[in-house]
Amino acid sequence: MVLIVVGFILVMQAAASVYDLRGPVLLIGDDLVGVAGGTEVKIAGMALALMCMPARLRLPFIGVVVAVESVFNAQRLIVGNTLHLGNGVMWGLIALAVYALAVSTGAEREKALKAVGIAAILIVTSRVAGVWLGLTEETLPEVADHFVEVADRALGSPSWVMGRFVEDTPWFRSLISQVYNYLSVGAAIVAFFQLRRSSVDGFPRHHIVRSFIVIGALGPLVYFLFPVVGPVFAFGDELPGAGWLDVWPHTVPTSLEPVSAFFSQDAPRNCMPSLHTAWATAILVHALRGPRLLKVYGVFWFVCTLSATLGLGYHYGVDLIAGLVFALTVECALARPQDGWHRLRVAAVAGGAAAFAVLLAAFRYLSVPMAQNAVVSTILMLGSVAAMTYCYVRISRTPVDVPATPVEEGASTP
Repeated sequence: MVLIVVGFILVMQAAASVYDLRGPVLLIGDDLVGVAGGTEVKIAGMALALMCMPARLRLPFIGVVVAVESVFNAQRLIVGNTLHLGNGVMWGLIALAVYALAVSTGAEREKALKAVGIAAILIVTSRVAGVWLGLTEETLPEVADHFVEVADRALGSPSWVMGRFVEDTPWFRSLISQVYNYLSVGAAIVAFFQLRRSSVDGFPRHHIVRSFIVIGALGPLVYFLFPVVGPVFAFGDELPGAGWLDVWPHTVPTSLEPVSAFFSQDAPRNCMPSLHTAWATAILVHALRGPRLLKVYGVFWFVCTLSATLGLGYHYGVDLIAGLVFALTVECALARPQDGWHRLRVAAVAGGAAAFAVLLAAFRYLSVPMAQNAVVSTILMLGSVAAMTYCYVRISRTPVDVPATPVEEGASTP
């Protein structure tokens, strides 16, 4: 697995170099000896590592992190640069890995290396995601927003509706903006409840970090098949002079002749599917497995994220439908792994993948009929979400054709 990850990072670095972009190798280098990016992701990774490592290693790990941060920021003070956090987390993880391999043995080594792995994969994934977005800008000059906007009329153009509400409600805009920007922190809170006893009881079989990684690994591939920038870019003024029409969120376009068209390279093509929606769905379904307070938190984060994706103009409504189907299909594949690939799981994953492909094809090739037959289109889209929700609920419990196991999934979770 490590070799696969390293190989993937090197391939991404090579692809980025072709377009003169900073690839993941250079970005990880910045995290080690330069200005570390994604401070909130580093903090979330450190929190996960602390939860998962043996208790006696936590204080030394924190000591390394604090010491390295102090050295780097002392140097920044001397030369007059802005203080920044993140380097210490990277060196702390390296120190923990070296200690585990060179000194620890048995269960302690295994737990320490898992702690390093779960934090490192979160950090590396965030770096690779940034490169993915840069590549979509460089390689996809034409976008399909016209098609998606027309298809979105079947749902009543919800981005326009929510955009006007958010524009008139400053406090709500501030709230959902924070939720949208701190997605990794939201996931880390759920991960805390799921993994807080992993250093003692071992990892649960299914946890949110695994879901986040799979969604983040597969989702960006679709960007290259269906490039979309979002209403605030294509139909708004997020990039002055770049949009086709400056009408979002007040006036819905009326044209029924959608085309793929050139768009400024300054916006990533990361709308279809909405991975923020997919990740928020993962937060919700994992939170619903926890105590009451965590359930409430999961619903809150889910509602705020969907409101932000629409109300800030970053996504169309159909992006969210695709993101929901995508996330629920992933969860159907990952939930209760001890049950194996029984008939219900195979059918659900195959059906979810097929539904996702049909949705994408419909948005691209049937957008006008969808807009003209709004009621039928909406029923079919929401029906696909409902079907995948039903499948996930069935699979996440003990399926009727699979013998129950003595220890339920995620025994270490609340």
